[in-house]
Amino acid sequence: MGRLLALLGDGVSAEGLETQLAAMQAKNLIDSAMAAAARSLSARLREASRREGLLRVLYDTATDLTGIRDVEAVLKAIVRRTRSLIGSDIAYLSLNDYGTGESYIRVTDGAATSLFRNIRMPLGEGVLGAVATGEAPSQSADYLSDQTKSHLESSDTAVAAEGVKAIMGVPLRVEGNVIGALLVADRHAHNFSSEDVALMESIGTHAAVALENARHFTEMADALARLDQAQRQNLAHVRALEELSSLDQRLMETLASTESLPNLLRLLAEAMDTEVFVVSPVGEPMAGSGTGSDFGNPAALSAAEMSAARTLPMPFTVNGRDYTVMSAVAGDQHLASLIVAGHLTQDRLAVLERSALVLSAALLFERTYQDAQYRLQLELIDELLNPQSESTEALRRRAGRFGLADNLQLVVRVVGVRDDQRQRALAVLRRHAEGRSGITALHESHLCVIEPPMRRGAGPGIPASDGGADAGQAIVDALKRQRIEASVGSSETVTGFSRLSAAHAEAHAVLGAMQALARHGEAADKAALGTAGMLLGAMDSPFAAQLLAAQLGPLLDYDRKRGTQLVSTAWIFLEYGASITAAANALHVHANTLRQRLDRIDTLLGPGWRRGGRALDVHVALRLWRLQSVGVGRQHA
Repeated sequence: MGRLLALLGDGVSAEGLETQLAAMQAKNLIDSAMAAAARSLSARLREASRREGLLRVLYDTATDLTGIRDVEAVLKAIVRRTRSLIGSDIAYLSLNDYGTGESYIRVTDGAATSLFRNIRMPLGEGVLGAVATGEAPSQSADYLSDQTKSHLESSDTAVAAEGVKAIMGVPLRVEGNVIGALLVADRHAHNFSSEDVALMESIGTHAAVALENARHFTEMADALARLDQAQRQNLAHVRALEELSSLDQRLMETLASTESLPNLLRLLAEAMDTEVFVVSPVGEPMAGSGTGSDFGNPAALSAAEMSAARTLPMPFTVNGRDYTVMSAVAGDQHLASLIVAGHLTQDRLAVLERSALVLSAALLFERTYQDAQYRLQLELIDELLNPQSESTEALRRRAGRFGLADNLQLVVRVVGVRDDQRQRALAVLRRHAEGRSGITALHESHLCVIEPPMRRGAGPGIPASDGGADAGQAIVDALKRQRIEASVGSSETVTGFSRLSAAHAEAHAVLGAMQALARHGEAADKAALGTAGMLLGAMDSPFAAQLLAAQLGPLLDYDRKRGTQLVSTAWIFLEYGASITAAANALHVHANTLRQRLDRIDTLLGPGWRRGGRALDVHVALRLWRLQSVGVGRQHA
């Protein structure tokens, strides 16, 4: 008896036990009843051992599953462990989609085809759909031939492609709610044992808990990540606000400085770490903002207009480069455009908008100052050019504010432009004269400049008697860059405010002579006009009348009696270098018509008038006639 108990305690196998029992019965050590009891006890011990092993495996499985925090990893671990414990060909897990009323396979282990891995079954249909309703476990020994189960053609096709025969599954429940199903399948037909079903239910219980825990952990991790991101964004926002506050203070300091616009550009270039430009509403560079880009481009102008209308930054592209523009406005007036290279982040856009406000204020302050200065220049130029005014101490003090003095050499320039361009030309000339001595203003419906004469390349404040043409040409060039055609007449240099009125009359006469001689887009003084300049001082003298009578008398009489234009024809002919083709084009007549007129002039003046010294005399007389005919020399005499 003791030996038999020892064998049972050592876990003897069923075969080994039968051998020992047979030997003991042969020796009459035990009877048949005792042998039967030993067999029953051995079977119970083996079952207890099996259950103990199974519980240990379930415990290990539950421990492993609950230790996984990633949902995908949990799903894969569930089907892998299930397939291993049941010993099936395939294990798979489905999740319920109550919106569509289906349960779909979420993860598999052992499945070979994509059709099987992507099965979707209506709840209540087939083994999968029936189990997913949560009513009870379900199985089929040979699914495709099982008429007790409802079938769906698409799922049957997937099952056949995978070669599946036997299927068994249990529902997955979490807090009373069915979330899906856990299933196993074999490629041979058979019934799963009640032990397998019980084991699947145990696995399903642990799996559902582990899956829910992983889902909660994932949601918590996502929430923490969102909180962390929100915190970083808040910190970044706080830092941006601090930087913006600091920038606001520096912008206010810039606004109070004497050179607000250049200082604003430097501050913005530093804050933005990129190029910054300020241009006028028509795309012209403003003071201190030189640029190699064409901001007069239609794309740039359109973006600036849209920014002004919406008071928002607008992106645009010029010559392949990206820019952002924010227009500075005051009421409905577009003052200027602030342009930054590149597209900007939200923080940088906020800086740009604030900077545009400061630019608006700076430009309004600057405009107020410039308007006040201009009013002073306007009053001053009227007094300086009034022949009746006296050089009082008050006048000298006011002129001194603009670098003019009674003992300095000065030159007067009269600028001729079209009437519709006069105000824009004035604005250009005022910018052109910034930082230099002199005054620029409207005087008697024309633009007038009084300044010290300058040599080409000389700096401000260096007088020179031979710089009239150079400085006048600089004015022509500055206006031409802004698409304004201008002619500039300059006086000779004079000293003393009392001589400025005569100098103004001289400059006006020079401009009139240039216009009469069709020398548009040029700058000149009397010396640069050549013979025409020499004639300006003798327009009404007896010599002028004698010169016209001696050289052009017969021609003038002929035109006066017959209403012809032979004098004008002769003038055009000589002005165009005695070229019949060029002169005919200028007169808008055929070359033969011109030849007929020239033959008539030859008859009246003699054939020698076209060549040599006689041609020079006649040409000088014709220029004198031309200047007198348009009133040059009389307007400001």
